[in-house]
Amino acid sequence: HQTFHHLRDQDSALREFHRLLRPGGALLFAESCRRLIESLLVRIFFRHPMHSQKSAQEYLAMLRAAGFEIKPGGISTPYLWWSRPDLGALEWLGRPVPTGREETLVNVAATRLVSNSPGDRDCEDDSSQSRATWNGGS
Repeated sequence: HQTFHHLRDQDSALREFHRLLRPGGALLFAESCRRLIESLLVRIFFRHPMHSQKSAQEYLAMLRAAGFEIKPGGISTPYLWWSRPDLGALEWLGRPVPTGREETLVNVAATRLVSNSPGDRDCEDDSSQSRATWNGGS
């Protein structure tokens, strides 16, 4: 939950998620977007690898390129008060939430598609090894 933006090699992480999930398996992806990470308050209080920050649309494209399907209704972009540059003050003063904004958070329910690429291994390939590890090596 909102840790992906800390990774420097996000493409490799997504490939590993894809490898570990069975075809049809679900990936729940909740992430802070570039607009939030680059905000003054976040930059003052936290450290992030700034070169790897992405917009909501860039994260969605990255998930699709990694072999995940995102169905209609599988995306939410909450605009929480603490993720806003003004900390929600304008809305408290009666101003509407901006509609043409860059999203600060993205939540996605994605499904692993079946891949036919030769380098792609399903997690089922390692199931006997995984069972042995979880059963104490037996």
